[in-house]
Amino acid sequence: MNKINIISGKWKGKKIYVIKDKNLRPTMNFIRENLFNWLSKNLYMLKCLDCYAGTGALSFEALSRNALSATLIENNFKIFQQLRKNSILLQTKKIMLIYKNTLDYLSTRGNQYDLIFIDPPFSKKNILIEKTCFLLENNYWLKNNALIYLEYKINSTKIVLPKNWFLYRKRKLSIVNYELYKRNYI
Repeated sequence: MNKINIISGKWKGKKIYVIKDKNLRPTMNFIRENLFNWLSKNLYMLKCLDCYAGTGALSFEALSRNALSATLIENNFKIFQQLRKNSILLQTKKIMLIYKNTLDYLSTRGNQYDLIFIDPPFSKKNILIEKTCFLLENNYWLKNNALIYLEYKINSTKIVLPKNWFLYRKRKLSIVNYELYKRNYI
């Protein structure tokens, strides 16, 4: 079993546990730190949606820094069980865990969120990212000024996004592109 440290906030230094799984790719510490520096003024009382939760590190970090709540969607049962254990370990009731395929879950009209994390397993064509983004937009999952975080492999296919999403921040590290978009209401 591997461990990931929470970088900052009320759980700074606490460890969450991560099962070994070939499909699990935790967001690197440097990337998490950079993302949350981008978000530092914007986290207080935000409702977060983690579309491909995996380790849950992004959601746990957001909650540690005063996000209001986090909904984590995961369809791998072993990973889902570990997310449950980590939320119990951190003694938080601000997490809702959803054991379901993300695309199926987002295919109905949803509750609106302020901050969305989209970090699916890497793919050359980024099909999951595109489908997820359009389901979020078309099924009313996003508040007017929602922030959307994308993480994907460098040298993959260009991602087509909803026209009312505007690039706010962007960086590259190693084999990873990571970007933050802001949604403007049309």
